[in-house]
Amino acid sequence: MPNILIVEDDSSVSELIKEVLELENHSVQIAPSAEKSKELLRSGSFDLAIIDIILPGQGGMDLILELHEQFPSLGIILTSGKIDMTKSTFKVLAHQFGVRSILPKPFTVEELIASVTKALHGENNPV
Repeated sequence: MPNILIVEDDSSVSELIKEVLELENHSVQIAPSAEKSKELLRSGSFDLAIIDIILPGQGGMDLILELHEQFPSLGIILTSGKIDMTKSTFKVLAHQFGVRSILPKPFTVEELIASVTKALHGENNPV
């Protein structure tokens, strides 16, 4: 059973993602901040992290850079509803630091499941 970490400060979004992924037979933990996510990553093994780019304290991009150094095999899906993540330079930079997929908010349940499935299988989908 894949172990997934959701790093999202909006509890309604993180709970919805958790519920959907648990129905897909994934083990899911939630971290409302970058700091909490690092605690959880140090204490357990995760296959994938779904990270919101805008977080309280340390932002999502800074967290991704740090995680890429400490946990290079960790797959990452980046989400945001506030930043235009369709720019090619952003996609290239994100991919260089372990981002397997970019999932703009709002996303559908189907888009979430497809992104997670591809990311867990090591496929990159930079959209």
